[in-house]
Amino acid sequence: MNLSLENKVALVTGAGSGMGLAAAQAFAAEGAAVALVDINESAVRIATERLVAAGHKAIAIRCDVTDEAQVKARADSIGIWAAGRRVQQRRCAESRR
Repeated sequence: MNLSLENKVALVTGAGSGMGLAAAQAFAAEGAAVALVDINESAVRIATERLVAAGHKAIAIRCDVTDEAQVKARADSIGIWAAGRRVQQRRCAESRR
C-alpha cells in the first residue's frame, strides 16, 4: 500500500533535534509540508532551513507545548499557513485546466 503525503501537513513537536527531527525529515521525504515545533527556537529554525534548502515545504514554530496558551496561539498560525498552502495548490491546479 503506497500512501502519499502530498498535499498533507504534518505537525511535529520536538522537531529541533533527535526523534522529532527524524520524524519531520521522514514526513518531508514523503511529500508532506511540515510544521516543525520546538521550544528551542535556534534548533528548530536550523532544522527548518535545512529542509527548505533540500526542497521541502516547512515552517519553524517556537512553542513550549507545556503552555496551553502558546499551543493554542501556534495552532492558529499553523492552520493559517496550512490553509494558505491549500489555496495556492488549488489555484495552481485550476490554472492547469
